Amino acid sequence: MTKQILLYLPVVHAGHEAFFARHADAAEILLLGGGFKDVFKSLAKDIRALPPQRAAQFLRLLLPGTPVRVIEPADLPGAVTADVLVLPDEDITRNLAAVHRLRDGHELVFDNTFLRWDREWSQARRPAGFDGAVAAGDLPPRMLATARELAGNSSDWWRQVGAVAARGERVLAVAWNHHEPSEYSPYIDGDPRDSFSRGVRGDLSTAIHAEASIVAQAAREGFSLSGADLFVTTFPCPACARLVAEAGFARCYFAGPYSVLDGDEVLRAAGVELLWVDTAGSGNPEG
Repeated sequence: MTKQILLYLPVVHAGHEAFFARHADAAEILLLGGGFKDVFKSLAKDIRALPPQRAAQFLRLLLPGTPVRVIEPADLPGAVTADVLVLPDEDITRNLAAVHRLRDGHELVFDNTFLRWDREWSQARRPAGFDGAVAAGDLPPRMLATARELAGNSSDWWRQVGAVAARGERVLAVAWNHHEPSEYSPYIDGDPRDSFSRGVRGDLSTAIHAEASIVAQAAREGFSLSGADLFVTTFPCPACARLVAEAGFARCYFAGPYSVLDGDEVLRAAGVELLWVDTAGSGNPEG
C-alpha cells in the first residue's frame, strides 16, 4: 500500500521529527501552501511561520529521498493519490479531510505532532490530600482512560490534561486543555509561561483548562453539573478548583498530582470528595 503525508508546517520541531520517523515509509509529503491562508484565516496571523517553500526545503534536508511538494487549495483532492493518507491530528487537517472528502478511496490516519514535555515538573510534584483511593478498575468503564485519551489532543507545551464529567455511567461533557483561537496559538504568539517554573504565575497561561472548559460547556448548553463526578488526569489547579466547587461536583477523581495544591482546600471546603485513582496498583500517589 502506498502512503502520503499531508500537513500544515509552520515550524519544524521535535514533535514533527518523531511524526515523520513514525511514517518513514511515506512516498510523498504534501505541504499546505500560502493559499490556505484564505481558507483558514487564523493562519494569516502565524507571524513566525516559515513560508511553505522554505518549510519544504527544510524537510528535503531532514528527509532526503522523500519527495516534498507544496500544494494549494485547488490541488485538493487530486494531489492525494496514495492508498493511505497520514495527517496531523489537528483542526485544519480534519477540516480539509471532511470538506474535500479525502476518505473517499483512501484510508486516513490522524497522528499527533505535539510535544509531550514534563521536564522539572515531574520532579517538583507532590501528592494532593485525598479522602480515599480507588483502583482504576473500580470506576465506571473507561472514564479515566477516556480522560487520558482526551489529554492527547492538547497542544499545551506545559502539560496535557483531559477531563470527563459524568453522572453514573452517563458522560455529560469532555474536554482537554486547549488554546484559542486555535491549537496553534502558543506557536504563533509564543507562550508567556516559558519564562516561569511550573506552578508559578499560573494566571499568565493562555490556555483554557480542561475543567474550566467543561464548566463553560455546561453554562453554554444549559445542563447542571451539581452532584456529578469529575474524572481528571491531573489534580485541578487552584483556579479550576474554584470552578469545580462552584459547579457543585460531588466527587473529583484524579490520577496525577499537581505542584500547587491550594485547590484541595477549596474543594474540601465545598464538600467535594477527593479520590485518588491508583492506576499502577502501587497504593500511593507517587507510584
